[in-house]
Amino acid sequence: MLYVRISILPDISSVVLRGPPSTATSQPLSGRVLFRLGHSLKVKRITVAFQSVSCPKQQFQTSQGQVRMEQVLFDATGLAGGYAPWKANRYGSGSESYEFPFSFIIPGHMHESVSTPYGSVCYELRVSVHTCGFGINRWTEYQKIPIFRVPKEGSPQALRLIDSLRMQADWLGAVELQVLSDTAAVADNSKLRAHIVVRPLQKGLLLTDVGLRLSESVCHKTLIDRFGDPQRSQKVVSERRKAIGDTAAGLNSLPLCQEYSLDLSLPVPKAFGGIQYTMDTPNISVAHDLVLTATVIDRDQNPRYLRISSNVHVVPKLALEDTFAELPAYRSASFDRLLLGSDAEQLEQSSFFPHSPPPSYQCAVSSHRIVLA
Repeated sequence: MLYVRISILPDISSVVLRGPPSTATSQPLSGRVLFRLGHSLKVKRITVAFQSVSCPKQQFQTSQGQVRMEQVLFDATGLAGGYAPWKANRYGSGSESYEFPFSFIIPGHMHESVSTPYGSVCYELRVSVHTCGFGINRWTEYQKIPIFRVPKEGSPQALRLIDSLRMQADWLGAVELQVLSDTAAVADNSKLRAHIVVRPLQKGLLLTDVGLRLSESVCHKTLIDRFGDPQRSQKVVSERRKAIGDTAAGLNSLPLCQEYSLDLSLPVPKAFGGIQYTMDTPNISVAHDLVLTATVIDRDQNPRYLRISSNVHVVPKLALEDTFAELPAYRSASFDRLLLGSDAEQLEQSSFFPHSPPPSYQCAVSSHRIVLA
């Protein structure tokens, strides 16, 4: 067994900041550190730090600079000899466990975690144990803690996440392409589902294939290339293509005699691995596009490659859960308690005009005309 086994046990796996940096409130980050010893040690000092991590390829700098917040968990300066003897743990007995709590306050203006080809911003909890004696006198352990930023509940940015996605375009009045999706926002490590419609506006056309892809564009506003423009990078994070036709019958295309529709889903990678969250900061912006492609053969047997695209938002799953939580379902029983618990006679009468009949259609129309006037 190793001399020291350190376990960092935060209460939360990530820090979520709500709102823009100028108005976001600080968030707590607490937990505990557990130590198990394979051999007895003389411990002098134990610290835990929340800090930003410098990447070897990092070229762009954030306005906040390097971040480091340190907390001393144990200090044996005032003890005899300047150290505390720690005995090795005996498995099966919890009486000799060494455990220390920690707590940090993460400011609301912190930069979100991001990893791009030109640099990264990431954070970690790092625990250091200083001992005295022969051999190794410092033991460290770390755990990554990403920082997310989501819109405030009820803000215009949060409501924008529940907008439905609908993009439509036609090619020279011959073919119409349409993409429909429930929302224009998708969480990482999930699936983006879309309904695709290819509608012919002329006769004599053939459909060869239909494709859907999710692309990511990164713009580093503080990094300038040799032409004086900001550094940009673009990549396809997910793609799916479906061939149209009956391959068993040797047909690699489908006559567009009527509307053709299909459902496709794209796997969205996990954040910081294959994709980044959509963001726009003074240093960097990340945007995502959903692209529909289709290959159509015209009357002259020439292939035409059609393409339409629209912006989508890649956000943490928590952002979508908070947004949809504010919208009750149509059949939600929890919002019917007031109605079910009221007296039927009281519901029929108004509290202000108990004997007034309901307004007539003519009254409603006349009042509506007054408002318009």
